[in-house]
Amino acid sequence: MSGRYDLVVVGAGPGGSSAAYHSAKAGLNTLLIDRQEFPRDKTCGDGLMPHAASEVALMGLADWLDEPHHGKFTGFSIYTTTAFLRQGVPPSLHGPRGYVVRRKETDARLLERAISAGADFRAGVRATELERSPAGNVTGIEAVKAGEPLRVETPLVIVADGVGGFAGNGMKAHQNAVARRQYFRDVDGPDKQDLHVFITKDMNSHGAGYGWVFYMGDGWANVGAGVSTAALARTGRNLKDFFDRFLEEPMMAAWLENATPEGPPTSWSLKMGMWGAKRYGQGMMLVGDAGSMIHPISGEGVGYALESGRLAASWAYEAHVRQDFSAPTLSGYERQLMSRRAREHLSGHALVNLVPNLEMLEPLFKACEKDPEARRTLVESFTGDAPVYSLVKHPRTLARALGDGLKMRLSP
Repeated sequence: MSGRYDLVVVGAGPGGSSAAYHSAKAGLNTLLIDRQEFPRDKTCGDGLMPHAASEVALMGLADWLDEPHHGKFTGFSIYTTTAFLRQGVPPSLHGPRGYVVRRKETDARLLERAISAGADFRAGVRATELERSPAGNVTGIEAVKAGEPLRVETPLVIVADGVGGFAGNGMKAHQNAVARRQYFRDVDGPDKQDLHVFITKDMNSHGAGYGWVFYMGDGWANVGAGVSTAALARTGRNLKDFFDRFLEEPMMAAWLENATPEGPPTSWSLKMGMWGAKRYGQGMMLVGDAGSMIHPISGEGVGYALESGRLAASWAYEAHVRQDFSAPTLSGYERQLMSRRAREHLSGHALVNLVPNLEMLEPLFKACEKDPEARRTLVESFTGDAPVYSLVKHPRTLARALGDGLKMRLSP
């Protein structure tokens, strides 16, 4: 592998495949590399929110999403210590449903689309160094395949290697959440057309976290739990302990009583929220998890990875039209991302960082249980379709929640 490309994309997950697909469709000579061989598994919750499904459809995979073995959800069931909130998928431009698809399959199909669009894909290639001229311009990358050094010339690199180490150098933010999941067959829970979310006392009395059951269409379900690293630090516990205790919750134990696990549970780390990462520089853009494009409340990242990859591709094309790969030109990518997602990410980031533990929000959950409009807004803030501060549109519900919260604090 050698030569010169208009663009090199490092990492063939959803963000990288999206960037490579849209760049190749635009006519750029695009190289996509990944350190692993495909198909490969990627530990994930497997949920595709409606906005993620829209991005998948833009890559020509709408019919694939509707295959029978894929889970389809049209609502949410949220269980807290004191409340139960059931809400349909909030109406939006993205359609009335989301999907649950194993990441191994999702990533393989997205990669196929990038290749079919004309991207040159090379597996088992690990990028090691970003090359720059004495003036600071990107001139290529160095990589390794099977122990052999490689070099590729390019004026532009899109980094999509998640928490990988390529092109970090102060660009990437630190992880602030961890999650663990396991597949089970024949989970005996209700409403398989819903995503089930559990905000338990155990995960939220000293921080933030939630458990989940996401049903697929083939009899299997993704069962998992995620907590903030702050919760780990405050409790001295590890992720495995939180996950195991979630499976022992009375409701979960009943749902799993006759279920069959598939393999051991696996874990991963996340940087939730757009803040703390730099997503562009001279000759370089970061997308997906590498650019901290993970929703700070839900932890959903696939849709934002696909979207950021598509936007980065458009700016890669623009840079080639201008023959200008400078940071000021590529800052347009960051401005577009911020204009689309900053409100939801900033308000969600503020919530999880300013509230010491989600147990404090129980009065709000209980108040929203009785107010359909406020409940919908709360779910929209979870899915990333609305900023958290949209709840101010429901002053009576907020006042009720505040009053109940004060009563709880004052009661002996």
